[in-house]
Amino acid sequence: MDYIDDKLKLAVCALLCCAFFLGFGTAAYAADSAALSFQRANKSSVELFRDPAKKKYRQYWLEVIGEYTGIAEKYPDSPFAPNALYKSAKLYAQLYDYAGKKSDLQKASTVYQQVARDYPDSSLADDALLNAGKIEDRLGNKAGAQKLYRRIVSDFSSGDMAEAARKKIKGKIPEAKPSPVMTAGKTSARGQSSSLSQVRNIRRWTNPGSTRVVIDLEKNVTFKAFTVPEDKKNQLPHRLVIDLKGAATPPGFPYKHTVDNRLVSDVRVSQHDRDTVRVVLDLKDKLQYNTFNLEDPSRIVIDVSNDVSSIREVASYQSKVKKVRSHTPSQMKDDVPSIATQLCLKVSRIVIDPGHGGKDPGAVSPNGVKEKDLVLEIGKLLAKRLKMEGFEVFLTRTSDVFLTLEERTNFANSKRADLFVSLHANSNNDRSVRGIETYFLNLTTDATAIEVAARENATTQKSISDLQLIINDLMLNSKINESSKFANCVHTGIISSAFSVGYEGRNLGVRQAPFYVLLGAQMPSILLELGFMTNSNDLGLMKRRAYQEALVDGIAKGINNYIMNTTYAYSGRSK
Repeated sequence: MDYIDDKLKLAVCALLCCAFFLGFGTAAYAADSAALSFQRANKSSVELFRDPAKKKYRQYWLEVIGEYTGIAEKYPDSPFAPNALYKSAKLYAQLYDYAGKKSDLQKASTVYQQVARDYPDSSLADDALLNAGKIEDRLGNKAGAQKLYRRIVSDFSSGDMAEAARKKIKGKIPEAKPSPVMTAGKTSARGQSSSLSQVRNIRRWTNPGSTRVVIDLEKNVTFKAFTVPEDKKNQLPHRLVIDLKGAATPPGFPYKHTVDNRLVSDVRVSQHDRDTVRVVLDLKDKLQYNTFNLEDPSRIVIDVSNDVSSIREVASYQSKVKKVRSHTPSQMKDDVPSIATQLCLKVSRIVIDPGHGGKDPGAVSPNGVKEKDLVLEIGKLLAKRLKMEGFEVFLTRTSDVFLTLEERTNFANSKRADLFVSLHANSNNDRSVRGIETYFLNLTTDATAIEVAARENATTQKSISDLQLIINDLMLNSKINESSKFANCVHTGIISSAFSVGYEGRNLGVRQAPFYVLLGAQMPSILLELGFMTNSNDLGLMKRRAYQEALVDGIAKGINNYIMNTTYAYSGRSK
């Protein structure tokens, strides 16, 4: 009955999605075509990096670059255009590293600068300028590089690349010029353009657990949202900032709009610079938020919530947890379409988490080999492999340092990762036990899974007072379905690769357990137990570079398999 209910929910969701997309008409078709083209280009990029023979020939690189640049030319107003240009610039830079042709590096810099010039409101604009600056430095154009770094500081002062740019600037950084006085809708004595969109109204609604603020506009604008932490010294609260580019406030527009509920106290509006309106929400605490824009009429919607779900929903979910036998495979339905698949979402940024480290050695073999050292070696190999395939990869640690379990997930969230993979090696009192297993986050009553989770959770800093929030997050925010599909794809890849090189341990399957290191992750997340430190055969293999590379190959193939099934969802529909 539960599965039937789930299928009914998916059907309703699909109908709603269809109605939503049909309402957009031609614009939706264009966006969909851009999405399809972008995903096809991503596929071509992955295939290029997976084929050493192709990488030897310049024509294959240029074909993939051409696919990306073609998107920007054909769909210049789509959200995929700046991403496509950024990818093409990155490929030019990688082609230079592979072939050593200086003109490719120069082309990379040119295209990176094009991203910032044509799409200054894109989140990639400041990243592109920083990359262009680094390339100009490599080319010996120090003056050009300094100009680009200074542009980041002046034009993207609140962006995440500003600090890196400041560190590269030689000499004193010029102070920002004061913002001019604005008069919306007309060309003022100080040069304001009449093309700016006027802010017409600020509306707000409050509920016990959420607040909605709507900014009514004369016409659509681009915007960037970010949070500013509490400043106790200056008595400033947590703030949510929304910068509206290409906007202006009309004369006499109210500066402050009072909300004064338990989430938001005030909404403040000001002309931040010549063509940017800054809207600031003063928050009562560090809260969750979501922003999106709507048309007819033009408006930006900001939802702020404390993200605390009801006890009833949690209790209802807990009542469905059933007793299962040890080593029972996951019961998640693999034939239910992925949410990411239905929305045609892409994967480009991956966080690899080598478990343990520093004062936490993890499992230790009978002869003293430590889990933390083995998984770090494998993690670095995996990161190198995925980078070669065109992904942006981050390691939670690159040396023997201690990180709490909570810090690892926070790191992945801060990097806005698309996928999170935590690497571990198992242990057992019975030294004959060997095998490979993959976990995703969920509750379990499987005794062996509980034992593994308890060992991996040993360094948590959570206390019993955190229990309710932990359960809420586990039940409602763990992306269980997506992580289950991700786990199955990666596990299949690892097992296939390991067995192909003669591995004789057991396939322990995909399982579920409540791991702290996966708790709170805002992306599909899995934990891999790559073998048993306590088994001499498993340990001997895991220490060998050739076998480590086989494991990495299996993980990479599994990740690509998940991406292929996620990214190219619309291919069947376009025929």
